[in-house]
Amino acid sequence: MSAARIAPTPRAAARLAGAAALALLLGACASQPGRRSPPAETVVPAADAAARETARVARLRGQADWSLNGRIAVSNAGKGGSGRIEWSQRDAAFEVALSAPVTRQSWRLSGGPGAARLEGLDGGSREGGDAAALLREATGWEIPVAALADWLRALPAQGGPQAQVAPGADGRPQAIEQGGWRIGYEWPATGDLPSRLDARRDGARVRLIVDQWQGGASDASAPPAEESQTERLQRELSQLDLADPAADLRRNIAQGDLRPIGVCGFACLAPGLAQGEQPKLQAMRILSGTGDVIEGERHQRLIEQARAYATAYNRALSDWRRAHPSAAGR
Repeated sequence: MSAARIAPTPRAAARLAGAAALALLLGACASQPGRRSPPAETVVPAADAAARETARVARLRGQADWSLNGRIAVSNAGKGGSGRIEWSQRDAAFEVALSAPVTRQSWRLSGGPGAARLEGLDGGSREGGDAAALLREATGWEIPVAALADWLRALPAQGGPQAQVAPGADGRPQAIEQGGWRIGYEWPATGDLPSRLDARRDGARVRLIVDQWQGGASDASAPPAEESQTERLQRELSQLDLADPAADLRRNIAQGDLRPIGVCGFACLAPGLAQGEQPKLQAMRILSGTGDVIEGERHQRLIEQARAYATAYNRALSDWRRAHPSAAGR
């Protein structure tokens, strides 16, 4: 069952514009390709990593009530925006509040099995048989709402198409591919819940920063809400040997970590490597705090430091791979 389609009228056009913005924000929750790992990632034997992940999934599947609040930024077809998100899950029922400070718009989507309600549209709320159908009728967007409750917690969506999970060195998912979406994760040093998501599908890109988890297996897993990108990058760089990137490379090789270092701008790339050598996003270790939003002169200087470090590191890694061709596939 789905909401009845409403033919566009001049007055409806304004309503649909606001609803489309909501759908864009919701779509952000479901996107983001493999992204960042903790600066001091632990390499765990494969059997132990798999066992850890099995236990994490079991803990989260057993927790029906949880919530999060955070920040999202989304771009799609050259357009974008940012805002706040609050998600509350109570067993199969959910309630999502979204707000865009720049436009001063806010929406609330709630629902459960067989029922959904969308509020905040000009002309009143709308109801339908399920949230995905409701959003499709109101906005024209295909949003896999039912999958989000799992994807947000780095779990494959139950009842959906087959998922492909790319595990990180400690067993926690580095990326999940399912239903046409690729969702990448950044993790705190410990904990069952991700701190960041970076997802893409076709031309859409969404980033979600979790400021706080509640009711999950590790409420303290997210970084402090007040930490800026500048502070995050400063903390990341403080754990690196900026004067001798090759020394860091030798330590990482000894641990079996042969990933190049990535720096993000509009896209995430491994500086120092030729275009044909650029790895997939999930195969890089991204330096946290880099991105396409520059917070000020200090942040810009830190990004330049990060790029210089990554360039030297990746060139040394490329030289090492050429000298050790038998290890290139590892």
